[in-house]
Amino acid sequence: MLDRVAWIAFFGLVPLLWASGVWLFMHSSLRSSRKALWSLFLVALGAAIGSFLPLVAIRNRILVLLALLPVLAFIDVKLARSNRSFFFWIRACSFEVCTVFACAALTRLILGQW
Repeated sequence: MLDRVAWIAFFGLVPLLWASGVWLFMHSSLRSSRKALWSLFLVALGAAIGSFLPLVAIRNRILVLLALLPVLAFIDVKLARSNRSFFFWIRACSFEVCTVFACAALTRLILGQW
């Protein structure tokens, strides 16, 4: 039962968070070249992770990281005195986390190894 809930969260929650983060990333003030380099880095990191971890391990790690996002956002907003909102950091970090682990999952699927 818990395994099924984890898969539903993986396929249901991750795309929503990623789409919200992509919108934020695309509208950021970074130059296009920096956006492209950062995106390539995230994809390469995901491919490296996907070549080592099985799909279940990838799913479990992304869910743990997504559960920690509110803690990281709180730390940035309150302790680091960021001028950004709590939800800004949730969206920004979710784009990066979801990109890395989605690429890891795709790499695992392309390799044909579950």
